[in-house]
Amino acid sequence: MRLYAKYLNDRAIAYLPNPIQVTGTNADPNFENVPNFDANNQTLHTPYLSQNVGLGESGQLRRSNVSDGMNPISTSVGMEASFDLGDGFKIKNNGRFSFNKGGFNSPFPASVSTVSDFLAGDFATDNGYDSLVYANGDGAVPSNSLIAPVVLFDTQLNNFNNFMNDIRLTKSFDNIDVTVGYFKGIQNVSMSWLWNSYLLEARGDDARLIDAVDAGGNTLSTNGLVGYGAAFFGNCCQRSYDTRYNTSAPYLAVAVEASEKLNFDASVRYDKGKVDGSFAGPVTSVNDINNDGNISLPEQTVQSIDLANPTTVNYEYDYVSFSLGANYLLNDDQALFARYSRGGSAKADRILFAGLDYINSDRINALDFINQAEIGYKRGFERGSLYATVFFAKTVEEGGFEATSNSIIENDYKSVGIEIEGSYRFSESFDIRGGLTFTDAEIDSGDNAGNTPRRQPDFIYNFIPTFNFGKTNQNSFGLSFIGQSKAYAQDSNELVLPGFVIINSFVNLGITDNLKANLSANNIFDSLGITESEEGSIVEGQTNYLRVRPVPGRSISLGLNYSF
Repeated sequence: MRLYAKYLNDRAIAYLPNPIQVTGTNADPNFENVPNFDANNQTLHTPYLSQNVGLGESGQLRRSNVSDGMNPISTSVGMEASFDLGDGFKIKNNGRFSFNKGGFNSPFPASVSTVSDFLAGDFATDNGYDSLVYANGDGAVPSNSLIAPVVLFDTQLNNFNNFMNDIRLTKSFDNIDVTVGYFKGIQNVSMSWLWNSYLLEARGDDARLIDAVDAGGNTLSTNGLVGYGAAFFGNCCQRSYDTRYNTSAPYLAVAVEASEKLNFDASVRYDKGKVDGSFAGPVTSVNDINNDGNISLPEQTVQSIDLANPTTVNYEYDYVSFSLGANYLLNDDQALFARYSRGGSAKADRILFAGLDYINSDRINALDFINQAEIGYKRGFERGSLYATVFFAKTVEEGGFEATSNSIIENDYKSVGIEIEGSYRFSESFDIRGGLTFTDAEIDSGDNAGNTPRRQPDFIYNFIPTFNFGKTNQNSFGLSFIGQSKAYAQDSNELVLPGFVIINSFVNLGITDNLKANLSANNIFDSLGITESEEGSIVEGQTNYLRVRPVPGRSISLGLNYSF
């Protein structure tokens, strides 16, 4: 029997999309850094936007620190226990209480454009913007300067406490193992989206806040703040959730050794969930947030959470999952295996946007389902191994609300592919490992049926050569090549995200028997690898400004490990 406890209070930067410029065509684009911004190594975080002030969940004045970033605060206590009851019966129980809260804070660019293009757009003209000036007094912003209207994602995690417990009884017969179990989970989802909107120059180092000015010279924003709420997303997203997800799941698993060469396993699980609580959307009011006695333009339409008119959540769902597998031993070095499975997952808070009757279980599309089949071959060699798996998967109604596009995505998907993994040891000093996955994926419903799902490459791969050296090969040096082929930015399949390969390296040194050092370098050539783009197409033949998420740029770390 084991008892354990854990406390976590962490702060880490939240990497959201970066500005970038793109020329060429949708089929053959050229991604490059915009002036004064390195997409690999910089972000829109700036000392000029260090705090966010607005109305909290209950309408109170509230201030948060952008530097908190991703800030989980968690206290967990748990237990692991197992007992041999005799006569082939064993019982095992794993349980855990976690008390979780914290926050998530980071600037998300709603667009990237020149000053002149921004002022010609609907948002600026609707609000009477005539020109832009730096909020710190540096004067007018040149018309050809790049700016980033940002929505500051400021999400307060009020209560994410949970309890999880799994108890299982096993019995071993001559050639059959039987497991009967019961899972119980209770998860609170209580959070508040308290977002504001700012104008910021698209600069990766000390970006300045920008104020808007009307034709009469009057300042229309407050130190870069243009809206209390997600003004650049249509004021969609000031929200609060207070829900609880209660799941019960009995299950049965059987493993059969049919012969010396053939094994079977099968399992079935019944999940029943009950959801209760409420959520509330935005309401607009006039409010003197800074208490200066004047109502500025942003203070005329302050977004807060409409707790007076919550939407009741009280529904149930249930589904059955199962898995069937077999393994056949061809000889001591080779085997064939196969599996078919069906599973599901609850969409939770991602569906609490659609305006459904959340107390009518029959009207709630609460689940995503996936059916999977695979067949594979395993081969061991004297100096290596090889694994090959052919797979098929079909996903039904995966999706939910996407805040950045202010839309609900519900897609079916199907895919078929092959995964190959292998390793080979040429000598005691040199070995290689690698893997390659080919996926032919397709959207199977809706307006984009027949297209490839966004951000899904046909090929992903890795290749890791390692060289061991020293008197007892206690030291090692290695490289890893991790890459993918091209992918489409969005489901419309217009803009292509080019393929890329990232090269990492590591050196492990045994200084003494107990002291070891590790030097690691990630993305040593600082390669630009774009994994996603908010925009799905560009205007060909001109410079376009997009919001993308690149892989992290070059980083180097040194670690020491002492064993005693």
